[in-house]
Amino acid sequence: MNFVDSAFKQLSFAWKLYSYALDGKINLEELDQPITFQEGRMVLVLPDKVFHDQGEMIVALENSLSVAFGAAAITLNRCREEAGLTLANPIATEQDQFASVVYQIRNAFAHDISEPRWNITQERYARVYEFGGISIDLRQVGNKHFEYSDIGGPDVLFWLKQYGEQNVWP
Repeated sequence: MNFVDSAFKQLSFAWKLYSYALDGKINLEELDQPITFQEGRMVLVLPDKVFHDQGEMIVALENSLSVAFGAAAITLNRCREEAGLTLANPIATEQDQFASVVYQIRNAFAHDISEPRWNITQERYARVYEFGGISIDLRQVGNKHFEYSDIGGPDVLFWLKQYGEQNVWP
């Protein structure tokens, strides 16, 4: 639980940076300069012109956003584990539903954080989850690529965090 706020701040920052770039507010010529990092004996030189155009930068920011979303989902599931909330069978209570859906979102990102894919092979997880004003329908996702719309939008992950903070690890 120590890192959940940091993970969600990183996710928020990734969304803001992506939005900023979409609005044309990032000057690629100023940003894409060579940079040298030194620490002790380590020297890392990053070249200039990493991106050929704005489009490549947007794709990189989309990838960063996916990684940040996945890291937040994985961290949220870790909080569930640390709170001692196990995966119930059968899934009956609101907290059971929270635990199961957070676990499934985590699973989508755990094996390939840049190209997440659902892996709902057990029938008990292919269901509608309804708790705390949140509704997520995972009946038809199976093994398809993860899309934010599958859970009702990217904001739902923030709602899940809020639910956890209020009901699981207050």
